[in-house]
Amino acid sequence: MYLQKIRLQNFRCFRGPQVVEFNKGLNVLVGENDSGKTAIIDAIRIVMGTTDQSWYRIEPTDFHQEQKDVDICISLKFSDLSQSEQAAFLECLSCETVNKEVKPCLYVNWKCKYLLNFQPSRISVSITTGSNGDGPALPVEARELLRVTYLRPLRDSYSNMQAGRNSRLSQIVQGIPNIEEGISEYTTGVKLEDLSISGIASLSNYLLANHSKLKEANAEIGTIMNSKMLLKGDEVETAFEVAGTNSPDSKRLISLLEKLDLTAHGDGASGKIGLGTSNILSMACELLLNRGAGSSFLLIEEPEAHVHAQRQLRLIQSLQAETATDNSNQQIIITTHSPLMASVVKLENISIVKGAKVYSLRKAKTKLEDGDYKFLERYLDATKANLFFAKSVMMVEGPSEELLIPTIAKLIGKDFTEYGVSVVNVRGIGLSRFARIFQRTDSSEVIDVKVACVTDRDVMPNCAVAICVDEKYIDEADWPDASKRHWKAESDFASVAEKNAYLQKIRDRADGQQVRTFVADHWTFEYDLAYAGLANELIDAIVATLYVEKNREKEKEEILKKYAEQPSPESKAAYLYSFFSIKNASKAEVAQHLSFILEDQYSQDSAALRKKLPKYIRDAIEYVT
Repeated sequence: MYLQKIRLQNFRCFRGPQVVEFNKGLNVLVGENDSGKTAIIDAIRIVMGTTDQSWYRIEPTDFHQEQKDVDICISLKFSDLSQSEQAAFLECLSCETVNKEVKPCLYVNWKCKYLLNFQPSRISVSITTGSNGDGPALPVEARELLRVTYLRPLRDSYSNMQAGRNSRLSQIVQGIPNIEEGISEYTTGVKLEDLSISGIASLSNYLLANHSKLKEANAEIGTIMNSKMLLKGDEVETAFEVAGTNSPDSKRLISLLEKLDLTAHGDGASGKIGLGTSNILSMACELLLNRGAGSSFLLIEEPEAHVHAQRQLRLIQSLQAETATDNSNQQIIITTHSPLMASVVKLENISIVKGAKVYSLRKAKTKLEDGDYKFLERYLDATKANLFFAKSVMMVEGPSEELLIPTIAKLIGKDFTEYGVSVVNVRGIGLSRFARIFQRTDSSEVIDVKVACVTDRDVMPNCAVAICVDEKYIDEADWPDASKRHWKAESDFASVAEKNAYLQKIRDRADGQQVRTFVADHWTFEYDLAYAGLANELIDAIVATLYVEKNREKEKEEILKKYAEQPSPESKAAYLYSFFSIKNASKAEVAQHLSFILEDQYSQDSAALRKKLPKYIRDAIEYVT
């Protein structure tokens, strides 16, 4: 059995109705703060109850915008019930046709209303079954089978693993199958491995009773009490023993387990373990408990808490593997703010939570194709996974744009950090694939994330062929046939309409819904910077990249001379681009130097910089901010 979907209405940020669908195994909810992730988790645990028997008090703030006159409605649908589960929920089941096959499912409908006629007002909760809530009430015994294990955010995992009354550790150990198997009373000759938990306590009592010092102390206590403090005939016998061993049988095991600590030791560890290790230890124990259950549900908020990067990767991979086997009954639902974790989870297991809306990335929900999923799972690293948490996204194709555009945006008053913009470098491959993450098959559920795809047009000016490819191509008649070369020039288009159709084709690869493509005004990013008005700054950056400091002034003079000799704005910009195409200047290094130069020159004059920027760069920045 697994939780197939939840329907929320008037609960916290969800005015609703909002339907959230889940996969059988691992589900990862990602998104910015206050988007609704925790509300989904809390709704599940409110309806299902938790294995630690914690109680949730409904507050006025749980009602959407505190509208107490509107009921909170939460409905859960469970599918793929086993024969034993069908038997347990028999009277509460609904039947639905799936792929022409009638299958049983379980709806649990939780409704909460404020009784405003009472003073003070109070809440009333009802739990029913049936697809429309018209089925019988869910029996208490049946609800016990639905309890979910919940690991809250900012949890004190260390304390959870320590001894104490009603300790979480004792609850977990109680769930171990056949935990009390074995001999419960120690007698001479009994093998230690045959003892139960109670038997170990009995052995401890035997050893305490025969310890010489304790034996002497016990005798003295008995003598003082019986001879000097009690009446004749009131004599009692005393003994040192493990606390709880004289409890009734039903409470003895619990009493003993509540005295257990779970400690960890490892290389480099001394004394009390840290919060990160405690967090992982706690999750390992919860997984052990769930494995012993027939059908199990685990909710984890922010598993990355206190855990360093490499352990985060190991942790999420293990949780994913925990649910991947064919015979696994585990369903794990996670919330996370970690791009690192999001980067290694299968894309189909991720749901983006944005503005109280949930967007599953499973197949058929997005415009991603089968090949896209394989591609993205290979190339979606931690840096690129920032896109799941962004208010808006700018996708670029190279290191120059990745390094330089955020600097430009900041200098013109559009700081990406302030606007929550993530820059994703797709490295010249897969721009359209990444863009399709944000495109839905259902056009009515558009993700409210603006995505700007910044790309070169890859059509060089005619004059650039001889400057940037080979000087022998100064005459167009000498150009190789278009089918035999890897570059395209303006002359390859027979008309303006044909060129416009080519540019539109570039846009169509990624455009759609909130995704817009911004194509270079003329050729490439570096060319367009030079053409638009930043040629001098680009020259300084090229010189700083290619030459040692003592030679820079001389080399700069030579570059400026040749630059001035170029007959047109196009050839001037092409000459500067030749340092990348022929002289192999590093675009990333030049961009780094150029960012410093722009900061020095334009930090107090954003208007001047704005005028010198290519239009498509200005437009892209404006779109995402």
